[in-house]
Amino acid sequence: MWYDPYRPHPRHHKAATAGAAKQTEHVSKDPFGSIPKGQLQIIISINQEQLHLYSDGTEIIHVPVATGLPGHPTPMGAFSIIQKDRYHHSNIYSGAPMPFMQRITWSGVAMHEGVSLGHPASHGCIRMPHDFAARLFQLTKGGERVFIARPELKLMPFADAHLFVHKDPASAAIADPVKTAQTVDTNTKSDAVDPPVSASDPVKADAKTDAKSDSNADTTGAAGDTAQPAAAATNTLVPAAANVPAAGNILRGTADMTAPITAPDEIVPVPLPKPARLAEMSAASNAPIAVFVSRKEKKIFVRQHHTPILAAPITIAHPEQPLGSHVFTAMGYQDDTNTTLRWNVVTLAGETQRTVRTVESGSGRHGRRVREERVETVEAPAPTSPADALARLDIPQDVVQQISELMVPGSSLTISDLGLGPETGEGTDFIVLTH
Repeated sequence: MWYDPYRPHPRHHKAATAGAAKQTEHVSKDPFGSIPKGQLQIIISINQEQLHLYSDGTEIIHVPVATGLPGHPTPMGAFSIIQKDRYHHSNIYSGAPMPFMQRITWSGVAMHEGVSLGHPASHGCIRMPHDFAARLFQLTKGGERVFIARPELKLMPFADAHLFVHKDPASAAIADPVKTAQTVDTNTKSDAVDPPVSASDPVKADAKTDAKSDSNADTTGAAGDTAQPAAAATNTLVPAAANVPAAGNILRGTADMTAPITAPDEIVPVPLPKPARLAEMSAASNAPIAVFVSRKEKKIFVRQHHTPILAAPITIAHPEQPLGSHVFTAMGYQDDTNTTLRWNVVTLAGETQRTVRTVESGSGRHGRRVREERVETVEAPAPTSPADALARLDIPQDVVQQISELMVPGSSLTISDLGLGPETGEGTDFIVLTH
């Protein structure tokens, strides 16, 4: 019997199509049982075809997934969950269902329920088992970091005097957690905020083009699902409660982690009333921030609620040498002082770049020039260590102060040789593509 891989398996049909009223009766408050309280992080290994879920730096579970086929590869780098939709359907594949969709780019890459797991099978997205996809959908609240690489990346506990600390705005004193430079030009700069979304923009138009999207997760958004215009970013922060809508906090499970993942009908989460950009659901205060340092642009950028709030020039020692790509995450406070943060770090190795070049190699028969294709390989430079990358940053003191006043658990600091790439736009945190 021929089976369409883009349609749900018959045994999943009931769970995929049941009415919302019935599904709200079967919600698990602790979809993964008792897990460490803290930040959620997801690592996806393309070589393993596995997804690893972490909470507070501890691996909770790993499951088989299906990433992109060679002609439609899954992008690699650092992402975050920017949209969720329990009942997402494709608008280009005959309405194919994409249950438990959690988007990580607006150009068409998402995590969602799927089939043919354990080997490359998608058009770029990450397919997950039904039961796990339902539980993960219930657990996440949006903004969780997702790291994709060929090998399995490792989250390492990390401490360094150059990392930001939290400062109370009411009593913050001038300190120097990060090196400062008083001579840096502090002319107002923007966070390269893109123009409003339009159907002609293949990257930021929500589901207008989908050349790289998975057949099980396209870029469709609900009618009226439009990002808020990003605030102009200067060296002065936007007030914490300005131009930012409200949302919930991260869920932390407390039940028995040893319980097997069974009975999917009992853990189907409450459906969202409609697809919604998580920037429009963020908390109005005390929300984590995302900080991005670009060696290419020699600037530091800050976003909160997926909206640019700060951009400033910095100095980088030996700017001609690579920094690598490192993502530091503030996991929580180290003690009751609510000042010093506990961090972990993941380093994203660059990918070897291969290009095909056509060259002429002499004369053939009848005096015709002979052309041949040559594959040229450029090895990715070896990144510096996270500590060395931090030590080379020279950030203005006023910028350090402003960032410290917003630094809370869940915030992140990304250091990269790259600039603000095409995937970083309205309604996203900083997306770093390593390949």
